[in-house]
Amino acid sequence: MRLFWRIRYLDTCEKKFKDRDLWLETDTLDNVTKTAIELTYALQDVKPRREMLRYRNLFSEKSVPKDEVESLSISSNNIHSWYIPDYFEDETGQELSRKRMATVLTDNSHAIMFPSGTKQYDIDYAISDKRPIPIAQISLSQDQLKVLGYFARDLREMLASAFYKEGPGKLTSSSGSEPQLHTAITDEEIRSFVIIFRRLYMNNEPANFIKAVNVFGAATSEYPISKWVKGIAEEYQAELNLKPDFVPFLEKDFIFTRKRLIDIFLYTQYVHQPDTTRMHQFKECLSVVDNKKSILTWLFLMALYTGSLHMRNAGVVIADFYDKYCQYHKISTDILASVINDNPGIGVLEKKNDQIDRLFQEKVEELSMKIWILNNRPSGGPTQFLNQAREQLNVAMRSENGKMSV
Repeated sequence: MRLFWRIRYLDTCEKKFKDRDLWLETDTLDNVTKTAIELTYALQDVKPRREMLRYRNLFSEKSVPKDEVESLSISSNNIHSWYIPDYFEDETGQELSRKRMATVLTDNSHAIMFPSGTKQYDIDYAISDKRPIPIAQISLSQDQLKVLGYFARDLREMLASAFYKEGPGKLTSSSGSEPQLHTAITDEEIRSFVIIFRRLYMNNEPANFIKAVNVFGAATSEYPISKWVKGIAEEYQAELNLKPDFVPFLEKDFIFTRKRLIDIFLYTQYVHQPDTTRMHQFKECLSVVDNKKSILTWLFLMALYTGSLHMRNAGVVIADFYDKYCQYHKISTDILASVINDNPGIGVLEKKNDQIDRLFQEKVEELSMKIWILNNRPSGGPTQFLNQAREQLNVAMRSENGKMSV
């Protein structure tokens, strides 16, 4: 494998950003290092990209014209590119922090550099005095505690879900075929997530995300973290009313917002049976994506996932505040715990198919041992008879219709 890595670096003498092209032929490395680097590359979508930095010293800087790099990429299946969006170096190859870059560029030791796209509420909080919230001086009513308590409970359920951990999946298409949706999670896991998300999303839920933000804000309005949480909530609400900003395989204007998309799936697919109005809205949205259900479903899953990220970012602050408040004031709230908390045995039993497979395999191993003994224990042990034992047991347990009778 040939790896190409373009790094953005700051020439601290000229005070200019430049590019540094690095190359690595993994075939020149020892087997262990080669395998480790190629595995790091293969896992780029599921593990932090910064893990490649441990091999930074193995890359060699080489200036190759841009058109030649593009030509190599097209002509060779063995060239692969790498990048780390938030990584910068100086002219000597040492990593630069944003603080250091800001100081170099402005000659001001108090200067701060923010990444492109940083939200105003992030900037305001970064430059604030970050006063801690005095839990002892805050008093919450029972109704306020109930809102925060149920929000914290449902937030933790959401963060523990398979959908939140794995993401919304991908849309793929090859050779002009219809786009296909592929996910790491099952339909059942998506449905489970939707039920939790709905409790945090719907306006009529007593402890939804926005109501929890409002309770937290009312109690902590004088402190910088309160404005930061409010900023995230406002961005969440604003994004719900925006149209999808990126739709693979289609180039057209969209008439529906992310909120409409979430609502039509909730009211036609997951939570309710569709009425005439919602069915019309669903068909209208589907027609916009040329009746490609895979695209519409992916857009829905993306809207769910993006919304859940906002809920998480602000929600962990709110849940932490709730926990500390209850602990300090020694409050035992009347909050119904998640079902799994009261029933830790949920999910511990073996599924029927797993039980069948396990018991069948155990008997195959027993039978292979007996066959081995009957054959006077030849070298190689009983494992060499596993296939024979499996076939014999399959034949013995087939019913009249030809299927296993287990």
